[in-house]
Amino acid sequence: MILTVRYSHVRDLVYYYANKISDQKVLDILESGLKSEDDAKHFSYFIWKMIDMMAEDRENGIEVLGGSDNTSMLPDVSYELDVLMSDSGYSQIWEDISEEA
Repeated sequence: MILTVRYSHVRDLVYYYANKISDQKVLDILESGLKSEDDAKHFSYFIWKMIDMMAEDRENGIEVLGGSDNTSMLPDVSYELDVLMSDSGYSQIWEDISEEA
């Protein structure tokens, strides 16, 4: 299980959006961790897609995890991803994809 270093709500957020778009690879990563560079790339791209979906949900007044504006969670998402990618040896992948976003 990943994404529970400090902010457990980040895992809940990722799980919610992965289910919303039926991204089984992200769900598998949440349970088993990052096992390859491909996993790290997929997960990184998903996080940026999730951030866009969060903004859309906020604009449309859609409630997610009890709130209609979860943008205050973005620093927590960043922290958890930095720790995950660093611990897994994929920091550069996360940094490169974040620069593209």
